[in-house]
Amino acid sequence: MRVFLFKITSKQRWTLYIEKSEFFSKKVDIEPTIVATSSTNNNSNNNSNNVASLSQSKRVLILNKLKNIAIESKKEIDNAQDGIGLKGKLKSLLSYLESKIHPEEAILQQFSKINDNNLIKKHHQHHHNHNQHHHKNKNETVQHQFEHFNEQRDKTSFTIFYPSNIGYRRANRFSQVLMKQKIQFHQKWMIINSLLIPFTFAATILPGPNIFLAYNLYRLYGHFQALKGCTNLSRYTKSHGRLLFKPSLEMFECLESELQQQQIRQQQQQQQQQQQQQEEEQSSYEKLSTRLRIPGLFDYVKRIETLETK
Repeated sequence: MRVFLFKITSKQRWTLYIEKSEFFSKKVDIEPTIVATSSTNNNSNNNSNNVASLSQSKRVLILNKLKNIAIESKKEIDNAQDGIGLKGKLKSLLSYLESKIHPEEAILQQFSKINDNNLIKKHHQHHHNHNQHHHKNKNETVQHQFEHFNEQRDKTSFTIFYPSNIGYRRANRFSQVLMKQKIQFHQKWMIINSLLIPFTFAATILPGPNIFLAYNLYRLYGHFQALKGCTNLSRYTKSHGRLLFKPSLEMFECLESELQQQQIRQQQQQQQQQQQQQEEEQSSYEKLSTRLRIPGLFDYVKRIETLETK
């Protein structure tokens, strides 16, 4: 997976982009994965495990109930025609809300699936050795995998390309700053969406599908996935950035030319503004000289400006 780190000049900040991200799903899709508790053979921990499993089972039941209501509401909305009837208007509202979701969120969600097991794609020259050491490689830590990383054969699951002129240290620092900002943002909105669950669930009594609950759960899940992606990306780029970051001369050349063009446009705008300002001043001096009948005023001011700018 190719990831690109670059600066949005107009906003004076850095961002990430993943190739083919325009094909990522932008539709509401509520399918949270609920991990079941696994049984243990340790007798000393049976009581604590039973208490934990009971509390988790209650949470699972509540989440499943909320999810089922949201999914049913979503199906009703999908079958409606845009703008026709109550469901059609709700569908139009949902489409409008979807269009307001920040595009960086879909990018960050792709890193939520990265873990110690799939971060490094190992390539084994001997197939029988792969079968023999499969269990051993499966239990290897990511630190051990990176220590034995072979650039000729092994590959990381993603590579972050950055403009070659900024260097590795600044590229890593820019990505860490971006992740820190996004972690704070998604944590805040996860809290907000969690607090809104009782209110959106109460909207079930209203006629029609409960689009409010469906959208709120969808946003909660989206913020959770983005937060998980930010955490993973921050963790792995901080510990193993030397292998994940790669300089790109093409990015530097293209972005540098774009920066130069933008600077030229800014200079042209400044020149136009100066010309407009001079014309306005010229007209004001001409009005003043005409009204006060002092025709040499304009030439006098012009001469002062010429001498003081040299």
